[in-house]
Amino acid sequence: MKTTYQLVDDFVQRTQFMQWGDERIMEAARQVDEAEYYRDRGISFGSLHKLLVHMMGAQWIWLERWKGNRPTKLPDAEDYPTRDAIDKYWPELHRDFITFIRAQSEQGIHRTIQYKNSRGQEFILPLSELICHALDHGTYHRGQANTLIKLSGGKPVSVNYFEYSLQRQASPAGHHMV
Repeated sequence: MKTTYQLVDDFVQRTQFMQWGDERIMEAARQVDEAEYYRDRGISFGSLHKLLVHMMGAQWIWLERWKGNRPTKLPDAEDYPTRDAIDKYWPELHRDFITFIRAQSEQGIHRTIQYKNSRGQEFILPLSELICHALDHGTYHRGQANTLIKLSGGKPVSVNYFEYSLQRQASPAGHHMV
């Protein structure tokens, strides 16, 4: 069994992977024509923009729940109507996500979190399991975002863990900086 320090360190590294992937997707999305970026394609959340807002909003709602807050709905495209709005907020959210995980003690990382989803259903799960879920959720949607980028005339980007690991190893500090 991993020690708490190792578990927290693993979660920080995987959150840095999430951030790296989100940044690559946003960079690719910036290259997509404006009309195509907002065009509803009938996949996932419809448009590339709505999917990116959902991805960011899901990270926000999980972090809020972990902090003991009780948000009732995810942010939507009305809350973040432009690419610039996402670009301004998402990096701050990534920093907050990592800061929160780094601050967890052994008791904190294993404590149970009780929350209600947007449909009012109540759940209780360990924080460590919810962190795994949030990270997995991002991976799932980055694949969808790449599909929407391609359908919108853009160039999909590699967002796999292998490439992240190679880039991390090659960086001067040996890891993705936050």
